[in-house]
Order: sequence, then structure tokens, then C-alpha cells
Amino acid sequence: MATTGQNDLRGCMIFIIFAILRSSVSERNVAMSGTAQQSSNQNDKIWLAEQAVDGCQEVTIPSGCCSHTKAEGQKTAWWRVNLGEFITINYITIYYRDNFQQRFAGYQLYVSNTTSSPQDGVLCFEDTSRTRGALQLNVTHLCPNVSQYVTVYNYRSNPTRQDWYDNHAVLELCEVQVWGCPVGTYGDGNCDSACSGNCYGGNCNATTGTCFYCVPQTYGAKCEQNCSINCKDRLCMKENGNCNECIDGKRGYRCDLDCPDTCTKCAQTTEHCFECSIGKHGAQCELDCPVNCKEKCYKDTGNCEECIDMNYGYKCELDCPANCKGNCDQITGHCFECSIGKHGAQCELDCSVNCKEKCDKTTGNCQGE
Repeated sequence: MATTGQNDLRGCMIFIIFAILRSSVSERNVAMSGTAQQSSNQNDKIWLAEQAVDGCQEVTIPSGCCSHTKAEGQKTAWWRVNLGEFITINYITIYYRDNFQQRFAGYQLYVSNTTSSPQDGVLCFEDTSRTRGALQLNVTHLCPNVSQYVTVYNYRSNPTRQDWYDNHAVLELCEVQVWGCPVGTYGDGNCDSACSGNCYGGNCNATTGTCFYCVPQTYGAKCEQNCSINCKDRLCMKENGNCNECIDGKRGYRCDLDCPDTCTKCAQTTEHCFECSIGKHGAQCELDCPVNCKEKCYKDTGNCEECIDMNYGYKCELDCPANCKGNCDQITGHCFECSIGKHGAQCELDCSVNCKEKCDKTTGNCQGE
């Protein structure tokens, strides 16, 4: 069981780590240059929406630092800041009125690019605390997104979700900090470093400058490296440069290995062949096509795609009828054209003696003079 001294030491260490992290923040609080609105005002002269983006982090109503929607009669309440432009948001910090968990409970945090509804956009967080003590009033939420608006929303159902909830929807936000940078910039406290030109859409992480996505044919943290020329269409994975797919004849994560000699296309991570070289078939393209195939045969069956002249059959193992003039049908062996004086499917019938050399292949009717 931990002693009081151990608990104090642990708490001190957590505070020091948090302080270091906060002191290393390189993006800025973009909410301070935004404009705020809220669904209603408890007082039209004080506790207005803009007091939650004035830089004051006092969390008591007498301090004059907090916003405050109507305290009674509302089933929904919202507060919103318009950041003025698209911002690459990293995280959002909220300071709520001290000791008023019952009002803050159940809140939702949204980021969006429209304002048609308080619940527009992406839900970053929803409070589901079951006890009053579990709800934090000073809290930071990771919310990586590119958005112009940040909305804090709350509602009350009847009955309320927990019996310790306030019966009315009320928001008392003392400060809302939105940490990020305008699209295309990052870091240095003033967001004055430009994202890499290879970042897709020109956008990057507001703290580190790492690209979210790369323009085609590049990869790496800042998309500074080129995908292999053996990647199909030069496309590869941002994280490690592994090819999405290989060009024909190549395999491996980076497509730096050759397919077996008998393959023209193989699986990327095995030597399994998808397509065989001319004259080969089989799972690994290890078998020879029949000798009468005209170059290629089907990989799975070994049946010829096309026969050499004057042969037919699935494997071109049969000779076309002798009276064919040229080739015959590969499946039936029927002649396409007959020699002079012959007709019939296999040119097995003689034309009439009264025909002058030729007759119709199908009917046997004489042709010519």
C-alpha cells in the first residue's frame, strides 16, 4: 500500500512531466484570435461568450473571466469559437467553473467547418462520467483535425442521464484553448514554419511538421523520400516506403526482388505466380505448355490459348481435316474454308461434278460460273 509520501512524490512527478510537456508546446492557442458565440446569456453585460477566449484562466464567476449561458429553462446549451480560417488542431483545453460538475456533466466537444447545427462536424469527446468526482473541470482533449469551428455542447433529457446532473443545460466556460496552426504552417511558437511542399494538401502536424499524407510517389515523416521505381505507378506507404503494388516481374515489400524466371507477374510477398512466361503454366509456372500451342497456354489448365496452324483441340493435339483450306475451329475442328471441290463442316463432302471448281461450304450449292 502506497504511503502518503509516495503519493505526494508521484503527484509531484506527474506535475513536473505535465509542466515539461506544456513548456515544449510549439503551436499556439489560436482560439484567442477567434470570435465566440453562445446559445444564450445569463447576463447581457458580463459572462459573455468572448470571456472564454480572453486568456484569463480564473475559474470563479466573481473573477469575470467566465462565460455563462442561462442557468434555467434550457434543454440544450452551446458555446462556439470561430477560428477565422482552417486550422490544423492538435488538442483543446477547457477550464470550467470550479465545483460545478453537475452542470458540465455529459458535455460534448465538436470540431467542424459549418455551423448549421451545434452538433455539426466531428465529435472529439463526450463525457460519460458516472460519478461527480470522475468529471474533470480542467481537461485537455486530443482532437487532431482541420477545422474552423470548435463547439462545446450539452443537453438535458428527462430524466437526466445521471441523478446528480443539473436538470437544466448550462455552460460556464472560463477558458477554451485551441492549440494548433493555420493550414500549411507549424511550430516555433508562432506557427511560422512552412509545411513540406510534399505534404498532401500542404497540411502537416502543427507541432512536429510531419505530413498527415504525402503527395503521390513520396513517403517519410515529411514526405521527403521518393518511392521505388519498382512500385506500380511509383506509389508506396507513407510510413515505410513499402510499395502498394509492384510492377510486373518484381516482388518484395520494396519490390526489389525478381519474380521467378518463369513468371511475368507474381505475388508481392511470396513467389506464387499470377501470370506465366510464354510457354509455361502451373502454380509456379513450372510446367511446359503443349508443343502445338501458339506461344501461350492457360496457367491453371495448360490448355492452349491458340493453336499453331492446322491443329485443334484444347491442347492442340489434333490435326485439322486434310481438306481444310487453312486453319479450323480450335474446339470443334470444323474448317473455316474448304479446299477446291469440297464442302461440309469438315470439308468431307465433294462439290457437284457440275460445279466449276467451288461450291458453298454449308449448302454445297455451286459458286462461280
